[in-house]
Amino acid sequence: MTDKIYNIVAINPGSTSTKFGFYHNSEKVFIENIYHNKDELSRFGSIQEQLSYRRLLVENRCECNGVKLSEVDAFVGRGGGLLSSNGGVYCITDKIIYDCETAASGVEHPAQLASQIARQLANKYGANAYIVNPPDTDEFQDLARVTGIKGVYRDSHVHCLNQKEVARRYCEEKGLNYNKCNFVVCHLGGGVSITAHREGQMIDSNDNLIGDGPMTPLRAGTIPATKLLDLAFSGDYTHEELEDIIVRNSGLSSHLGTSDVKEIMRRIEEENDEYARLVLDAMIYQFSKAVGECACVLKGKVDAILITGGLARSEYIVRSLKQYVDWIAETWVMPGEWEIAALASGAYQAMTGQVPVLTYTGVPVFRGFRSLKYHL
Repeated sequence: MTDKIYNIVAINPGSTSTKFGFYHNSEKVFIENIYHNKDELSRFGSIQEQLSYRRLLVENRCECNGVKLSEVDAFVGRGGGLLSSNGGVYCITDKIIYDCETAASGVEHPAQLASQIARQLANKYGANAYIVNPPDTDEFQDLARVTGIKGVYRDSHVHCLNQKEVARRYCEEKGLNYNKCNFVVCHLGGGVSITAHREGQMIDSNDNLIGDGPMTPLRAGTIPATKLLDLAFSGDYTHEELEDIIVRNSGLSSHLGTSDVKEIMRRIEEENDEYARLVLDAMIYQFSKAVGECACVLKGKVDAILITGGLARSEYIVRSLKQYVDWIAETWVMPGEWEIAALASGAYQAMTGQVPVLTYTGVPVFRGFRSLKYHL
């Protein structure tokens, strides 16, 4: 540790915005969120073609906010598009850039631009370049991967960046060591990941992306398999249409025509909408079942249940969820999303030697069970 003040720019591109922040060490100076309308982005043929546009926006807005980019010590991005790796802080290498450019994970998302923007700005201004807890972090135990069909495995799609930051902050407040604690961390938003953290590793979770676990404001969650087959072969949907329904237009949105919990609460309180209450309560019920599953994975040794994400701002949701799970362990609520803060914190810890700086190999964490005896 030194007395030096590190200047850090953290970058997190999303589907409709480019969010970035300027930090002194881990202390926020400002965060700005640049929103993009559809017309702005429609002129680009692909996400990768948005790179220069978004980089220039970050660069110009930093300068408009008085940031001297030549004095920045690190540019840090969310990552995205990579093959699975362990959580941690990674220096941005040519291999990371290549896998982001080509969306090696198979999922194209603006997050893949973050490491590229960070690397280009770092090269231009002579700074370090990092990614922290990328979206493709995979720390699952093998037991969590097995399904009932050989060759079909469960993948790790977790709100890793926010979850680990919330756990870190809880431990900091309580004087605990994250690597020696067990938590169930609930990221509750448009997507939901409820995850068992065992001694610093996210060993099991529902899949935030592809329809596994509880329903959410926008996602279907787990659907009985043969009923999903009936939908798939009904002739009413193409593959793309059904995927869009499951991932982006299900849950509260499917039942109630909106994913806005404030609007749903208004209907319940002002209009006595009994169906709205049933559906909202069913979602919370499913959240609680996922928490219970994680508690079982941890064999009942749970130090705390941490609740975060946008839905953690709803007193009704938090209060109702606690009624199901507070017998398991203390519940601790930290509403909102902390990705920008987590990126800055990770870069600061890396530069001050508090955490190791890892090297991305491009070799997936999990490549099947072929090495196991008698696996055919």
